[in-house]
Amino acid sequence: MNKLYLIILLFFTLHITAQQERILVFGVVINDSLTIDNVHVINKSTNKGTVCNDKGEFKIWVKENDTLQFSNIQFRTRSLQINNRHLENKELKINLIQKNNKLKEIVLKHSENMAKVLGLPNAHKEPLDQVERKLNYYSQASTPVVIIATLLGQKGGIDDIYNIVSGNRKNHRLLKTLQDQDEVDSLNQINIRMIRDHFNESFFMDDIQIPKKEINSFLLYCLPRDIIILYNKKKYLEIINIFLAESGEFKKNSSINY
Repeated sequence: MNKLYLIILLFFTLHITAQQERILVFGVVINDSLTIDNVHVINKSTNKGTVCNDKGEFKIWVKENDTLQFSNIQFRTRSLQINNRHLENKELKINLIQKNNKLKEIVLKHSENMAKVLGLPNAHKEPLDQVERKLNYYSQASTPVVIIATLLGQKGGIDDIYNIVSGNRKNHRLLKTLQDQDEVDSLNQINIRMIRDHFNESFFMDDIQIPKKEINSFLLYCLPRDIIILYNKKKYLEIINIFLAESGEFKKNSSINY
């Protein structure tokens, strides 16, 4: 009798262990009969994800009752709960419904560069602004070199000393630094918008629980992890892993009550 109880206990233990183990399933995401690439597939039960390849194919580890979420900016987000039939087949076929996005009317204007049209020298170069013209005018040599050049009677010596003593050169250098930083900030904002649009707001709000008004702040928080470089290289899965890894610390440091 004791042996029978032991066998029954062993059977149930193996059964429970098997239920806890995840298996690798393969799938394809389609819209009607066409496959869809770059669909983000997240196992919300494990907080792990992947991205469909250019044939709409993916593979992911799952077990029974896990919830998979499929999202793409052009299609409605869909969730799927894994059941025993999915595990037996080890294959998933997901059909997404396309969104009806309305585009705002835009007007395109073509601006002619007359210098290029006339074939003038340096026509391809961007014109310098006032600060850049000033910095080009100033000597960028060190103060001792400028003084020696002045003593030797070289052109521009007195003006160069005046610009150093008056602080003009220093002030314009500072302005140029600020302008460069503004340009970097503007470029970062453009890249953030592209990344936000690519991954879709529902991905940030539903999958990693970032409020809508905090998405841009979260993306700025992730910039040191080179997400812009990874995005330009189309390494979307690496970006997703960064988002999943950084979201917890971001929410911990944020003043928003999660």
